Amino acid sequence: MYSCSEKETEKENGFLTLNISQSASLKADIVITDFTLRILSGSVEILKERIGDLPEQIALPAGIYTVEAYSVEFSEPKFEMPLYYGKTIIEIESGETSTASLVCSLGNAGIRIVWQEIFSTLFATYQAQIDCNEGYLVYSSNETRTGYFLPGTVTVTIHADGQAINGGTFNIAARDMATVIMQPKEAPTGELTIEITIDDTVNNRELEIIVDPDNIANSETNPYTIAKAIEQQGENAKWITGYIVGSKPSVGYDFVSGIWQNTNIVLADNLNETDDRNVIFVELLTAAYRNPLNLITNPANIHRKILIKGNLIQYQSRAGLRNLSDFSFP
Repeated sequence: MYSCSEKETEKENGFLTLNISQSASLKADIVITDFTLRILSGSVEILKERIGDLPEQIALPAGIYTVEAYSVEFSEPKFEMPLYYGKTIIEIESGETSTASLVCSLGNAGIRIVWQEIFSTLFATYQAQIDCNEGYLVYSSNETRTGYFLPGTVTVTIHADGQAINGGTFNIAARDMATVIMQPKEAPTGELTIEITIDDTVNNRELEIIVDPDNIANSETNPYTIAKAIEQQGENAKWITGYIVGSKPSVGYDFVSGIWQNTNIVLADNLNETDDRNVIFVELLTAAYRNPLNLITNPANIHRKILIKGNLIQYQSRAGLRNLSDFSFP
């Protein structure tokens, strides 16, 4: 009876052998036997082990499996850590041997930064930070390594002499190798020669970021002017600064009429502004802001300069600041 039971068990199983090849882009020091093999039945992991420690054949119950092989565990951005990855779906039949063939290629994306030499004459200190959903990497001014990120959207911020300058966002995909060239806005063009070795097994990309001081990140120490705030309607939690030049009456937009409302104040870059297209209407929705800022009970606030934070949302059909969160009189 034991013998019969053993034969029945053998019939239920099939066997898996591996045929793993590497794309030409794999570094010479990457060894396939050091990869991790992972086998899943549906969403259930049934095996995870170093390939070099596995037998030539793996016994598995009949069924359909996802077979993955990868070089490293990679969940957050890191320097000099390419992830090589391969995946296939295979069916195991009772008593049969099936071969899982996987080609392992770059599964994350590399980003290298090249600074133009003129940066060292423009700034005493400078570095770049690249953020993604999983984390970030900081590239110092002398960083030459390649940083690796999971596919998705990344955001670039340049920190130069204590200022944070927006570098924009771009998308990266598996197998991308992107060279980001930092180009100061003031620098003449044509001064930098970039050498790229083309490897047709990866997607080489060359990106240029113009480092523009006008893109310094909004903050309490770098607030928007009123003109800038009008352009940036739709942004949230932004600091703006200007002069209190009046308030919108209940009817119309003659904010300098002297007929004040306690529900709003109007800010302008120019103390003598009278054009409602050049001002921001600030909603004083709550007592925390209405009591100290409205012009009815605080007439001395007229023509005072104010620093104030809120959401740049249209108010009374004009450019507005609403949902206030902070303010001060500089």
